[in-house]
Amino acid sequence: MLGDIVRYNFFALEDVDKDTYTLDYAVVLDINEENDTIKILPISNKFHKDSIESFCIGEIPGFVEIKNEGYVHNKQYVHFSKILNVPESELYPVHVQDLCGNITRKEDGSPLNVALEDEQLERILRKYKIYEIGEEKSLINLLMKSEVGFVLSDEVDVDEIKKISSKGMDKYREYNFNDKKIIVFFVEGKRYSIKMVMTENNSVEERNKKLKEILIAC
Repeated sequence: MLGDIVRYNFFALEDVDKDTYTLDYAVVLDINEENDTIKILPISNKFHKDSIESFCIGEIPGFVEIKNEGYVHNKQYVHFSKILNVPESELYPVHVQDLCGNITRKEDGSPLNVALEDEQLERILRKYKIYEIGEEKSLINLLMKSEVGFVLSDEVDVDEIKKISSKGMDKYREYNFNDKKIIVFFVEGKRYSIKMVMTENNSVEERNKKLKEILIAC
């Protein structure tokens, strides 16, 4: 069941933001047999910039949605900030369909359930481990969670950033492109921005060691 796509009635929730009510589907992320609950990771086709909280996993094989134009395949975005633990009885399986709405069935005639590809599930679980640590509030901790290839750009004003790298951020927004990452953030009400660039670096430990040496004030 891990990695299966399910439908859940998000309208039944209380005290959630308005975006939650636009959700219909989720990925089974974990199963707790002790209390008979399922941890679900909501997904949607609404575009979101890649960040710690949300990123695109692409199209899910066999997963179609009904829109004005008929049955369509859409890229899906996961939302770590909206993870829920719910009773298994409140979840409904989603069946594999083609673009004509025909359901794919197994040899015994039962419908085949939609599930993530192994690569998609692996990527989600890997990023979830990072997210589970907690939303980091300082720039240095946020940077050290970046993918291994990203390092500080030479354009960064190190002297300015060093003074506030360990202070709590009021808020931030992360923009990811193919070969660079831009982070816009606020500390004590003042706006800052930095750029990271993709390299062939393959050691998180070495990259983070350098980040600390450069950005943490003595």
